Amino acid sequence: MSVGLLLAACGPAAQPAAPTAAPAKPAEAAKPAESKPAAPAAQAAATTAPAKPAEAAKPVTVSNPPTSPEMVDAIDLTGKNVEVVYWHNRPQKDQEMLTTLLDEFSKSNPYGIKARAEIAGASYPDVYNKVSAAIQAGQPPEISVAYQNQAAFYRAQNAIIDINPFLKSKKYGLSDEDMKDYFQTFLDSDLNPQFQGERLGFPTQRSIEVMYYNADWLKQLGYNEAPKDWKTWEEAACKASDPAANKYGWAFRHDASNFASQVFSRGGRILAPDGASYVFNSEAGVETTAMIQRMFKNKCAVEIPTSERNGEQNRFAAGQVLFTFASSSGLPFYQEAVSKGSNFKWDINMLPNNGKPAVNLYGASVSIYKTTPEKELAAWLVIKFLGEKAQTTKWAVNTGYLPVRQSAKADVLNTYKADPKWGAAADSYARMFDWFQYAMVESPVAGYDPVRDLIDKEVATKAATDANADPKKLVEDATTKANAILKENAPKR
Repeated sequence: MSVGLLLAACGPAAQPAAPTAAPAKPAEAAKPAESKPAAPAAQAAATTAPAKPAEAAKPVTVSNPPTSPEMVDAIDLTGKNVEVVYWHNRPQKDQEMLTTLLDEFSKSNPYGIKARAEIAGASYPDVYNKVSAAIQAGQPPEISVAYQNQAAFYRAQNAIIDINPFLKSKKYGLSDEDMKDYFQTFLDSDLNPQFQGERLGFPTQRSIEVMYYNADWLKQLGYNEAPKDWKTWEEAACKASDPAANKYGWAFRHDASNFASQVFSRGGRILAPDGASYVFNSEAGVETTAMIQRMFKNKCAVEIPTSERNGEQNRFAAGQVLFTFASSSGLPFYQEAVSKGSNFKWDINMLPNNGKPAVNLYGASVSIYKTTPEKELAAWLVIKFLGEKAQTTKWAVNTGYLPVRQSAKADVLNTYKADPKWGAAADSYARMFDWFQYAMVESPVAGYDPVRDLIDKEVATKAATDANADPKKLVEDATTKANAILKENAPKR
């Protein structure tokens, strides 16, 4: 019960006292405090975009050949049991070593890939002829050795593929650390100017052209070191020559690479850097041709017939020639030949030069043929395996080639120095690593094989056999013909 109802029930109520003051106005109810509506949470977190539902990754369609690293990543080799056949030109002892290496790969790779090697000929031209026939028959191997110009010829027929997508694959490619471990000069030599930098091969070995010289004989002639310039070299070679005694300063071999090495050392080139034209008609080409001509005119050189296999090496070992120009991969063969021959002190050096050193970088790479994406990936994994430190070290030690990785250098050198048969040649081998910085490549374009014949027959051989030929006209005429061959073999796009 309320207080008011209780009083009325107990008697009349007393008069109310006069109000002494106006009744107070009822207090106004306090107005609710004004407040602005809170900003939407989305505004407070304006720096973060609302998350969208994750989109499902689109499946990658793999073309043949794969043209991106993502396509290579998408290839699944599980259960495919792919076989890779490797055609090469090495002798039987190297075939046996390759077989050992590939057997190891076959047992250790997690994809069930089986790899084996086959000797496809005794020389690079032999392999080139067999591969060309196989391409025409539609039955190429999965991989083969190929010089850069041969690879370009195969690529022009759409028979080999660009290795870059495999190299850059996150799943199957090389890491940044691996890439830095490879000698960059070796990697760069397989980027082809005719195919917008496609990588048409990958190095598993390399060599350079060097000058072999008979150090004992050179000292007898009054020289305490190998000639560093062409004038001194020519002088020493002519001092050494005595045709009546079958002794000559230089063994002239029918090989365009000899000519190219001399042009490089005089500051010239065989092919323009963009691959668009032959340029051996430069002053360096003329000087090289003129020197060959003088060497024969003055009876300071002896010709090695093409039929005489390893003739320059054998005559060098017999003490019949003072200088030869040949691949550094011949070091073990020179070592063996000299030890069984006149057994004199010998060494190697860069070719003489005109003040700027240059060396001709040799070495076929390994190319991948267009088959199926699975076989192409398996082929890449075989090449990748052969380039690993352990394999490139073993290959270099047993063949005389240079390893392709910097991390292998010390192991290879230590092995050579620990083997008494190498003697001073082990130190010579070590010096070649310092010469890579001067490396140059002859001509990695399609059609260089016929140009090589042209340089030999119409430049070097004519200079050697015709004392009245004009050196400048010889190189000019040959360069014109070479550019016609280049145009004829250029990729059709």
